[in-house]
Amino acid sequence: MISHLQETGVLTDPAVAAAFRATPRHHFLPGRRLSYVYEDTAIPTKTDDKGAAVSSSSQPAIMALMLQELGLEPGQRVLEIGTGTGYNAALIRRLVGDAGLICSLEIDEEVCNQARANLAAAGVEGVRVICGDGARGCPESAPFQRAIVTAGVSDLAPAWIDQLAEGGRLVTPLSLAGPLQLCVAFLKRGPTLSSQSLSACGFLPLRGEMAFEGPTGALNPVERPLALPGHPTWASVPAADVRGGFELWLALTEPDYVRLRLSEEDPPVFGVADERGAALAVPERDGFWIYAYGPADAATARLIEAHQRWAVRRPKPRDLQLSAYPAGEEPAVEPDQLVVRRPHFTFLVTQP
Repeated sequence: MISHLQETGVLTDPAVAAAFRATPRHHFLPGRRLSYVYEDTAIPTKTDDKGAAVSSSSQPAIMALMLQELGLEPGQRVLEIGTGTGYNAALIRRLVGDAGLICSLEIDEEVCNQARANLAAAGVEGVRVICGDGARGCPESAPFQRAIVTAGVSDLAPAWIDQLAEGGRLVTPLSLAGPLQLCVAFLKRGPTLSSQSLSACGFLPLRGEMAFEGPTGALNPVERPLALPGHPTWASVPAADVRGGFELWLALTEPDYVRLRLSEEDPPVFGVADERGAALAVPERDGFWIYAYGPADAATARLIEAHQRWAVRRPKPRDLQLSAYPAGEEPAVEPDQLVVRRPHFTFLVTQP
């Protein structure tokens, strides 16, 4: 598993690699086949009454990426939101050493107790696992030099920022465009935060006070009914471009981006919509064909032009700059910036 992460260029920090080597994953996934445990994949560990996963062991690749972006150093105090199996907390423990402090919050009591048992079985000491809502943080152990959230959120809890030391770093999966997530490494500067890195990711949504509608939810559903069926525009977006980041870039740069389902049975579609109609990229066998719904000439032109702009340089999420301002502090907005408002923070997305 470690060799795979290194060969694919994900695992580059020797200290993080050493932490993985010293922390066997199977201690945190008892009873599972070793060949499965050491695949580079997320492994569900608890499901709800409908069979949907509510807790899991994250994919090692994204764990490595987040730990490297966290930039842990010996002796640091770390806040973790979402203990899960305890594997990530154990890796953090290896990186901060005996002089460090780790406060990990888990809302699910069953998961919390299992994490404690896993940590004990692995011989990992010095991780404080608290059963409680992660939105409150751990004020009695603050301030923290680092904070990490291991579940998807659409906003930031004020407690996380209040408990983060000046110049501290917060790494979190953040949804600013419906179910699409970015892994963001924020640096705290006064009351605001600025991104140091961004990359695409996918996590189960956080539960509790900071919960939001997860990966099956629609973003900005069109207010008026679409004129179904749509009619083809004879323009398309290659599937490789969607996989390469076009939709995520569109979502973070286009105020009228939408992602929805045309019916319960159909896969999600995305595009742009205005007050007159919508232009949506619909998955077909050979790519995403653009269909117009209603008198959507303007929307169609915008979607095609947006794809053409993206295709010139094929920007990645890391090329964007993201800033977060606490509610009540209004940022100055330039014409090429997108504003996303949430109850606790306002996010400003700047294009390269």
